[in-house]
Amino acid sequence: HFTGSVVVVTGSSSGIGEGIVKLFSILGANVVVTGRKAQDVQRVAKEVQELSPLKLKPLEVVGDLTKTSDVNNLINSTVQTFGRLDVLVNNAGIYPESHINQTDLLSVWDQIFAVDLRAVVELIHQSVPHLEKTNGTIIDISSIAAIAPMKSLAYASAKAGLDMLTKILALELGPKNIRVNTINPGVTHVRDPIQPFEEYAPKVTPLGRVGQPLDIARAVAFLASTDANFITGANVVVDGGLVYNADYPIEDYKAVAKSRDFTGKVILVTGSSSGIGEGIVKLKAQDVQRVAKEVQELSPLKLKPLEVVGDLTKTSDVNNLIDSTVKTFGKIDVLVNNAGIYPQTNITQTDILSVWDQIFALNLRAVVELIHRSVPHLEKTNGTIIDISSIGAIAPFKVNLAYASAKA
Repeated sequence: HFTGSVVVVTGSSSGIGEGIVKLFSILGANVVVTGRKAQDVQRVAKEVQELSPLKLKPLEVVGDLTKTSDVNNLINSTVQTFGRLDVLVNNAGIYPESHINQTDLLSVWDQIFAVDLRAVVELIHQSVPHLEKTNGTIIDISSIAAIAPMKSLAYASAKAGLDMLTKILALELGPKNIRVNTINPGVTHVRDPIQPFEEYAPKVTPLGRVGQPLDIARAVAFLASTDANFITGANVVVDGGLVYNADYPIEDYKAVAKSRDFTGKVILVTGSSSGIGEGIVKLKAQDVQRVAKEVQELSPLKLKPLEVVGDLTKTSDVNNLIDSTVKTFGKIDVLVNNAGIYPQTNITQTDILSVWDQIFALNLRAVVELIHRSVPHLEKTNGTIIDISSIGAIAPFKVNLAYASAKA
């Protein structure tokens, strides 16, 4: 039971979040019901109070978690009302479809990452001082889309980042006695009518049904309980076994036909004025000129490389890079996304959101925009895209919160 505990569940005015906040209320906790629509928040709060054994009145907070003022209000109101914070469940999220060719991709990408990942970082940043006082716990609601690739570009990428965020925070906040874990739900029925994919899912789910909010809520309650007091950094998959039947394509191995002869090919390598990128081709103007000169000398035919100086976080510079390449060489065969920055980050630093935005703008969002602009040209050449990631995407490191989450 959670008598005396204070639990914040974001996105708790409907769906999975509603199920989580109701279970915590039944188990005796003081809960905070929050969402963007006042009517839904009020409805759930009324039902939650009726479910509480002691008829505890929940705190109702209406807000938009992409706004710093609303994040601050949520945490401050919780502590002001109940005097503490024991459990933070980051459940709020959106999941519109997205694919690399759609015209409004970057707009949708920004919306999803703002809610599904960046807001989580800001909420945790604001909550840590309070959770440290209570030896509290953080539970992030992710998705099996973070584990098995599905055709949901922005959503799955954001959730993969969330999984890595959880692991790094487990390392960083463990010494403060704050546990951090993730739930990865599968297909879960959250509203009527039943969606087409919900009708199909039981056929490929070993347990033969879709999930219900209560299935997820039970896992959350377990991770928040003392039964799980030695569990941190874990991904608990609650999907009825669906992830093992996820249908994602794996290309057959193919023999190398012509070794590594790239004669006549056009290769674009971002961040190629130094470091790994320089090695690949071998954007401060001086560095570009130096590397271009060395590259031409290395070319068997002394082919002159195209020199482009730009900032890949600017749409105009991305467009100029792609357009200049095609104008000069007539095509693109290979795109190597290598450009990136890696300043150290941790959840308690005062400028975490500023640095977070800088890293994600270059290391991930710019890659999406480059690929989005390149696909029409790569399609004509049966081209290829190679993204330079990092072991930080696989093994969590404490000082690389933003970098590793972007690479994941």
